[in-house]
Amino acid sequence: MKRITSTLLVGMLCLSVVAKPSQPNILLILADDLGYADLSIHGCTQFKTPNIDSIGQGGVRFKQGYVSNSVCAPSRAGLLTGRTGIGFEGNADAVNGLDLSLETMADTLKRAGYGTSCIGKWHLGAQDTHYPTQRGFDYFCGLREGSRTYFYDESNSDSPGNPHGIELNGKQIKFEGYLTDFLTDQAIGVIDRHTASMPDKPFFMYLSYTAPHGPMQCKPGTEIQNLSTKSEKRPVYAAMVVSLDEGIGRVLQTLEDKGLKENTLVVFLSDNGGPTYKNGSSNWPLKGKKGSTDEGGLRVPFLLQWPEKIPAGQIRDDMVISLDLLPTFSSVAGVEPPEKMSGLNLMPYLTNPQNALADRGFFWRRAGMKNCALRSGDYKWIENRNKGEQYLYNLKDDISEKNNLVTEFPEVAERMRSEYVKWESTIPDPPPVESSSE
Repeated sequence: MKRITSTLLVGMLCLSVVAKPSQPNILLILADDLGYADLSIHGCTQFKTPNIDSIGQGGVRFKQGYVSNSVCAPSRAGLLTGRTGIGFEGNADAVNGLDLSLETMADTLKRAGYGTSCIGKWHLGAQDTHYPTQRGFDYFCGLREGSRTYFYDESNSDSPGNPHGIELNGKQIKFEGYLTDFLTDQAIGVIDRHTASMPDKPFFMYLSYTAPHGPMQCKPGTEIQNLSTKSEKRPVYAAMVVSLDEGIGRVLQTLEDKGLKENTLVVFLSDNGGPTYKNGSSNWPLKGKKGSTDEGGLRVPFLLQWPEKIPAGQIRDDMVISLDLLPTFSSVAGVEPPEKMSGLNLMPYLTNPQNALADRGFFWRRAGMKNCALRSGDYKWIENRNKGEQYLYNLKDDISEKNNLVTEFPEVAERMRSEYVKWESTIPDPPPVESSSE
């Protein structure tokens, strides 16, 4: 009898192990228009972001993390498809929507058996054919368009049929309180329901906050005063970032409370650099802002953790880009990525801090082919075609892009320009559009 009981016990234990997802859950958190310098982990002292910081402290902080474009919609297009050079280069391209022939991150992870959800800002096509639940997501709660007020307003963002209104799986809904808090509640609710109903199935959540994108609205009485700043908007901006951090902290605590933290891959980044003049953000010490091909438009906070697999406390100088996330997620999910990926699977480098990423080129094209940039090794080449001007910077020595080296190293500038022109010849031109939105 003891032998039979022992055999049954071992069998039950084996079944319980099999029932636990072997793939990690994946939580992709995207801030909107966050300044590069506006995290404590990046040196901000005016306000604290302990919860966002904890992601980098528990895993990896990339000092040279980039996105595929310096404005909202094309940056998200690159993030969710893992591809650049797809004819999506400005916010105006959101009018046409993301090419329906392209497989999204959610499509890929659904093939791997994941439950998928999108919470927050979409901005990749307001038409029903481009709706998140038509692009691989099982569940969507958020807004189709690019921005909105942070409080329910039926006379403005929440008027009937307004694409800036909050929707739940295609139906416009009313929400209470502050939008950042509401989106956090939605994310926690999805995790609760998923783990209760499908504990043996991994989840992928794209948590796409609107904060701290304008309009500049914080919860009443939360403005952070006595800041040493010339920007009248920064006290409200700071409060918006703190609310964002608190919301992310609640989501991370939910993972821990449910025993999911160890086997959840969490990534945090911003969709582009801060539009300093609009929201009071800071990209210091980087030059430029949202919309530019300068570092302040393209280099963003880029944090990642997976306690079960990735050693904590890494601060890395390797160049990475948001295009790397889809190949990386495909790898950990055990599924083939879509074709023609522009990025790399980062897992061999994340799991072994001794490995270093090989040099590679990052290409950017903005504003109807008028602004171009290439990052390769320590050098960055930029061309402003409107002005007929070229710039060359050594970012290892000049992170703030102050010293144009074109006349000093013309051969380097010409080599990089030739490399860029060769790449550009392989990609489509963006289609014509009628209007744009942020």
